[in-house]
Amino acid sequence: MITIVIPVHNRRALTQQCLGCLDVQTYRNFRVIVVDDGSTDGTSQMIQDEFPDTLIIRGTGDLWWTEATNWGIRYAQEHPAPGFEEHFILTLNDDTQVRPDYLQTLLDAYEQHKPCLVGSPSVDVDDPKKLEFAGTHMELWFASGRHAAADYNYDYDELARRTDFVESDSLPGRGTLIPMAVFDKVGLYDSRRFSHYMSDIEFSVRAKKAGYKLIVNTKSLVLEYTKATGLFLKEKETWKDFVNSFTSVRSPTNLTVRYNFAIAHGKTKQLYFLVDVLRISMGFLKRKYLMAK
Repeated sequence: MITIVIPVHNRRALTQQCLGCLDVQTYRNFRVIVVDDGSTDGTSQMIQDEFPDTLIIRGTGDLWWTEATNWGIRYAQEHPAPGFEEHFILTLNDDTQVRPDYLQTLLDAYEQHKPCLVGSPSVDVDDPKKLEFAGTHMELWFASGRHAAADYNYDYDELARRTDFVESDSLPGRGTLIPMAVFDKVGLYDSRRFSHYMSDIEFSVRAKKAGYKLIVNTKSLVLEYTKATGLFLKEKETWKDFVNSFTSVRSPTNLTVRYNFAIAHGKTKQLYFLVDVLRISMGFLKRKYLMAK
């Protein structure tokens, strides 16, 4: 049994198309929990009308991604579906589309590589050949990791041609299949130190340390609305945008979050953090230089 947990907030149209993709899955042993964290755009009513089998848990508007996801996982832990020997959580974001065989491909990969977590490669929905994610190579001494997508020239067709899977050092929450036993072993997502960003990365690093492989299954493709995510960079990123990104909850470069990760998992702690901030700053300066050319 797969319990799919989707945190949402005021993105009715995106939530609608995401649930529509799940409605036509070839693998049918699944249930969907949507944690609606204070939406005011009619999201919950739309779900009730169009996807009545979906369980809606209503939040207060201040859960953010991490605790909203934890709410769904806790419900699944407390209300296991009867009659199944294995239970999984699939974390998914509403700004995604998946193919009808998506769930089946995740389970197939799990059977091949278990014990493991199975993640999804992702592409831009507006440019389906552009590979956005295919795993990570994380270096926990001096924050010098890189994205595995570069190994395949950021081309999904090349990834699919060359390999069936990539073993990764971390996985995002955007399409990751997790055996329920993992939560019993390493705990839930850390909403105290990572309220919105990096909780998924931090959780997957904990899982890997506990002995679980992190697999990105090539066939389990996720198409993401890149421009709808906080990871999308403005075409003309200003100095004000850059400075604000260090304190915004909605920013993956929030310094408190980066520091918490460095202390939790960086092998050199504060030095890891300083190098990480330097890397982020150099990346911004490089983008400013390229925009000025």
